[in-house]
Amino acid sequence: MGLFSRKSKENRNEAIHIVSTKNTAKKVLGKPLTKAAPQRSNSEGLKHRTNLQILRCSCCGSLVNFPKGTPKFKCGVCQVTTVLATDRNSFKEEAPNFDCSVRKLLKEVKKAYATLKIANTKDRKEIDEIFEPVSLYLRKGFGNANLLEKTFRLCQLNDAIDYSELDKFYKIVIELPTSKPLYYILKETNELLKRSSGTITQFYWLFIILRNPILRGNLNGKLSRKYKNKKLRIIAYDVIKRCIGYLSNFLTNTHHKIFVHYLDSLPIEIFSEYVELINLYITFQLTKITYCEKKANFVRNEHHSSRKSLELRDDDFWTSDKSTFLEILPKQRNVALSSVELKFKHYQYEEDWHIKCAAKLLKMFYTSNVKRKGNNTNLQTFCFYNTMFDYIDYKQDFDIWRGLGKTKSATQLLQLLQQPKNRFSLCNYPFLLSLGLKMCIIEYEVKRIMEYEAEHAFLTSLDKKKVVDVYFRIRVRRERITNDSLKCIRQHQGDLLKSLRVEFINEPGIDAGGLKKEWFLLLTKSLFNPMNGLFKYLEDSRLSWFAIQPICEEESDIESQKELYYLFGVVLALALFNSTILDLKFPKALYKKLCKEPLNFEDYRELYPETAKNLEKMLSYPGKDFEDLFCLSFTTTYQDATLGIFGSQSQTDKVTVELCKGGKGINVTQENKQRFVDLWVDFYLTKSISNSFDHFQTGFNRVCGKCYSISLFDSDELEKLVCGDEGKENYDFKILRSITKYGGGFNDQSKIVEWFWKIVESWSNQLQRKLLLFVTGSDRIPATGISTLPFKVTRLGTKDKEDLPLSHTCFNELCLWEYTTEEKLKNKLLCAITESEGFGFR
Repeated sequence: MGLFSRKSKENRNEAIHIVSTKNTAKKVLGKPLTKAAPQRSNSEGLKHRTNLQILRCSCCGSLVNFPKGTPKFKCGVCQVTTVLATDRNSFKEEAPNFDCSVRKLLKEVKKAYATLKIANTKDRKEIDEIFEPVSLYLRKGFGNANLLEKTFRLCQLNDAIDYSELDKFYKIVIELPTSKPLYYILKETNELLKRSSGTITQFYWLFIILRNPILRGNLNGKLSRKYKNKKLRIIAYDVIKRCIGYLSNFLTNTHHKIFVHYLDSLPIEIFSEYVELINLYITFQLTKITYCEKKANFVRNEHHSSRKSLELRDDDFWTSDKSTFLEILPKQRNVALSSVELKFKHYQYEEDWHIKCAAKLLKMFYTSNVKRKGNNTNLQTFCFYNTMFDYIDYKQDFDIWRGLGKTKSATQLLQLLQQPKNRFSLCNYPFLLSLGLKMCIIEYEVKRIMEYEAEHAFLTSLDKKKVVDVYFRIRVRRERITNDSLKCIRQHQGDLLKSLRVEFINEPGIDAGGLKKEWFLLLTKSLFNPMNGLFKYLEDSRLSWFAIQPICEEESDIESQKELYYLFGVVLALALFNSTILDLKFPKALYKKLCKEPLNFEDYRELYPETAKNLEKMLSYPGKDFEDLFCLSFTTTYQDATLGIFGSQSQTDKVTVELCKGGKGINVTQENKQRFVDLWVDFYLTKSISNSFDHFQTGFNRVCGKCYSISLFDSDELEKLVCGDEGKENYDFKILRSITKYGGGFNDQSKIVEWFWKIVESWSNQLQRKLLLFVTGSDRIPATGISTLPFKVTRLGTKDKEDLPLSHTCFNELCLWEYTTEEKLKNKLLCAITESEGFGFR
């Protein structure tokens, strides 16, 4: 780091110390430090270091060092001046008796319009002069942070901003016939942001500034013509980057809780718009990186330069009449630029303070969004995705997150660190990464783990001079699939992380993916058989949940059920490990528990909708006769799972348990009814199934415990990863047709192919799902959509036959004969998809 000093424009006697991160010539108090300068002795060097003070910039977060006693310093990264003197701060003294409100603004604007009407001019300079009083008025208002908060914060709510009034204010300014007033707003706020007191204690004024619609339009290029001048756009960019910088570093100070509370209380529409704005800012920063690389590529091609990158200034992006940054270069250069592959390396964004600050700020928004789930006022996870990150080198980013660095072989996985390094990685901000990218990351990690297990097995076989299989092989009989599967898993506990291969006894199929899908499908169906008593199907919600009272006649039965829950956990994890979609009907509560997310009343409502309605009615009842009317105590009664097995009411046992210690003697009253509901929900979602869920989770963690990328998924994403997408609107076979490949002489215009798609598109959703099950081994579509589902249609022969169509589920391939009529093709397809079972060679 270099230490610079210069005199302030405001006070020539005060020095501003500037910290620069570049290895440029160094100056102190105007005197250059030459290379021939004599070195200090150890004592002098120690004295020099003790005279330095280190602080973190309140905008970009960079560490800066400067001499003790310095009244202010300027960060060389973000150019923000931090004032350390106690009598100065980023808030100027409030202007006395100054009214910066919509009412006062309208008054000033009406005067200007009246003058304009009299002048009857369209000359730009004259219009600017007429609206000069409005500009001066706005300069006074927006040069004062305290005044901004006083004007636009609601009096009755201390922590709320009057967004309705604020939006009206900005709309009036933007619709003026001149851009000067808005320019002065941006200029004054930028000057305000350039000076910091070192510790920002208020943040409302920053949100008020960020609400300016010009900031969003400046990033996406959607600006009216009068605002597309370079000078205005540069200042607008400076304003948004400093606002985001301050807010992101505000999270580390003592007012953190106030900030979090404010985000929790934001209306969802405003909350969403701030998230979109910050994500747009990130997109812009990545666009800058792309532009710089493309420009460097052009220089290398044109001038045979060896330079890897070019220095880029922010104002290189803004032109007076063009919003697209590539237009800055001459038109003939765009051809060279378009040939460059869009790929972001980790070093390109690792030290970019803009991206780091925006990611930190969005993390706090995401944390607040998770809290909002209980009130149904939250955004969906995909609202935080930034699809520009789909183009990062995710393998390198993941390795840095895990502290892996570069590994030359799978054997080196043993030496990998268990804790991530303190380097910036987007895997620390998984909410920014799309589901498709996360799936690529988990596939990458699983592949590395499987490679290591295979290599380890090979080396073990050489060392011990015996055969060690490099695969995890499961041999089962269809009629005994549960017992055979459990036996294989028991005998091969050390092989669970190997690549899975399935063999059905007495069937000649070879597993290239299809047998594996079939095994998962049949095994999950078997585990959900009511005779096992593991899960209960709830008619109200049409979902399955862990049985509260499992059937256990003997001690051996208890151990058997524990093993079955363990088996189910292993199977679920193996499906994730082997990229297989399962047909499960569980509530979101299961995936929340796996992701260690808190459960709430909405999760209970999804599972028990009718009971949830009754509990809500009880909570909303205000009468004084509450106890006499409901007559409740802190107990609950449930039915034994034997009802689902034998179906006989006489054999049904009802079990009553206390929700808390001494619950039978505690009546539910107006004062404790909320606690009663909380305990009720906790019992049915957690306590009553704790033993069963623990064994299930043990099995799940036995496989996924070493797969760190699973932590990148939240509960919604994990559910899609496990179960795929089954929404009717997503079974769009027109999209599937557009990505289908053909073989054996078929093409999209072949007569048989035309008939096939006509038939399939006329079918019900149920038949369409059976077709997918027949061809792919699953009736679900991938979490990333039907457009990512590999699908192939192949011709078996050139002559008509009576044989049924065939499928290769390993390759998602449907094989059709050259049937002579459309009706015959339809009948053969229907028979194939509804009557088929088993595998064989042909």
